[in-house]
Amino acid sequence: MYLVVNQLQVKKRRPINKKEAKRFNKMLESAHNIHFSLSAGKYETAISKDFDIILDKGFIFGLILEDTAHLSVRGLLSNLPEIGWVQVDMGAVPFVCNGANVMAAGINDASTEVVKGQYVWIREEKHKKPLGVGKALFDAKDMISANKGKAIEALHYIGDKIWDYGVKD
Repeated sequence: MYLVVNQLQVKKRRPINKKEAKRFNKMLESAHNIHFSLSAGKYETAISKDFDIILDKGFIFGLILEDTAHLSVRGLLSNLPEIGWVQVDMGAVPFVCNGANVMAAGINDASTEVVKGQYVWIREEKHKKPLGVGKALFDAKDMISANKGKAIEALHYIGDKIWDYGVKD
């Protein structure tokens, strides 16, 4: 399943209720191994064509993807998890920041628990800051050892419609 972020249209935006807050906290904790305390009324939820979103102060904080939750790049900047990452060399950074899929040749490290089909966050090697979110096409060990081919299908990156949502011009 390939999600088209450049056509982001958000509908039915509303505050989350207690049941949703509990579910989102559990989903985010499961994906990132970090304790979350989203609360009813303080966060919002909305629907887009391909996924649901969690909003914090008008910005997209998280994405609900295939019955799992993942932080957006903005969410990652404020809650940096220690797991679920794939690291790219500095030569790959401009391509990732333009929405390119991540090629195996640009990957120099990965969190050991990453498995094929998992949503991962992509970080750069120098400062370990998040650049994007994508779906792993290989396990961590195979990504690092591969020299060619697509390793991560890009979903979201700095500067795309998810990143810009809520920004006032």
